[in-house]
Amino acid sequence: MKAKFFLFSALCLIIFSSCTITVDFEDETGTFSAYVSAYSPYVTDGSYGSNQSNITNCPSPIAKSAFEYAKLYAASDTVYKLGAQDPLRSIQIDCSGLVIMCYKYALKNTGYSLVQSDMSSSYMYEHASIKTTTPRRGDLIFMGDSNSSKITHVAIFDRFEGDQVYFIDSTSVGRTTGVSERHYSRNDKRIKSYGIMKLKY
Repeated sequence: MKAKFFLFSALCLIIFSSCTITVDFEDETGTFSAYVSAYSPYVTDGSYGSNQSNITNCPSPIAKSAFEYAKLYAASDTVYKLGAQDPLRSIQIDCSGLVIMCYKYALKNTGYSLVQSDMSSSYMYEHASIKTTTPRRGDLIFMGDSNSSKITHVAIFDRFEGDQVYFIDSTSVGRTTGVSERHYSRNDKRIKSYGIMKLKY
């Protein structure tokens, strides 16, 4: 009896460890699907071996997919925690952790991977992004204190609307804590630069 129970448990583990949830999103380009692991608490970075040294700019569909995952975080009562990089079913994440996890989800099964699996906002700015003045949905916004050139924060770009720039980020400032959709003036001195994520393939 115990042997049968063990075999049944092992079979369940094998079956369910590979399960995914398909999440359908709809935007101006139509409906597309993203695949989220239903059982593993971690998402692989999509790397296909250690010799993947070619670097490219993130394709627009992947950036848009990353933005859709950011919307899921914003809708999940996620709270800010410095250094946290939790997957979607958890509730604590910081600004760079949000960007990393959204891109990890978006990169799953694409053949691309992040330049590094763990990065600070300043590292992304210096080593893992290409600067741009025309960001696409899902690209990066690098921020810092108004009176400093230092990069201390990163957000995921949504859109320009009038003189406002809309984005999703994880922060803890005043009454705002966790992941939310926010906006600043396009001329806000806290906005330092826009960037396109670099990827390995």
